[in-house]
Amino acid sequence: MQVIFLSDAKTILLDIVSWIFFHLSIGYWSSTINIERFDPNFRLFQTMKWEDGGEIYNRIFKVKKWKKYIPSGAKLYKGAYQVKHIQEITVDNLKIWIRESCRSEYCHIIMFLPCFLFFLWNSADVGWWMVTYAFLNNLVPIVMQRYNRPRAQRYLKILETKLKKAEIEQAQPLLKSGNEEIADRNLFDENGLEK
Repeated sequence: MQVIFLSDAKTILLDIVSWIFFHLSIGYWSSTINIERFDPNFRLFQTMKWEDGGEIYNRIFKVKKWKKYIPSGAKLYKGAYQVKHIQEITVDNLKIWIRESCRSEYCHIIMFLPCFLFFLWNSADVGWWMVTYAFLNNLVPIVMQRYNRPRAQRYLKILETKLKKAEIEQAQPLLKSGNEEIADRNLFDENGLEK
């Protein structure tokens, strides 16, 4: 319900400034939360059966075609984790990336919430446009994370299996040594797993 009445120009300016403030402050705040707080096994971040390992998002939204064009919000915050800084695919790097994808999803869920404040100084019609904007603007990065994270988790399992196999083979010198190359720098693009 509108309780603040401003001219159209001031309302538009307030809308723009408010969205910039909410996006930047929530993004910064999320980037300061300890990465260990983002548990990929937490129910919110788990892949549901109906998501088909994230593939449902590619079937519906064609994520593979457009994800490379979406800029990373991490560029805005000093010290924030960026996928492009990964030098090699290791168990540790994949575990960090998976947690960072949980952080990104959480951040965009929280960024949706302030949209209801816009009803305080906008008409109901405009308020609902703000809700629509918040939903669509945050849906894109959430869909990307829901698509990429299960794929990263599959790669992690493959990598861990190969490492365990290599450890077993090294412990048994009579067996053929398993020196397979497991690091593939081309698995990642700026917004997540490419292959």
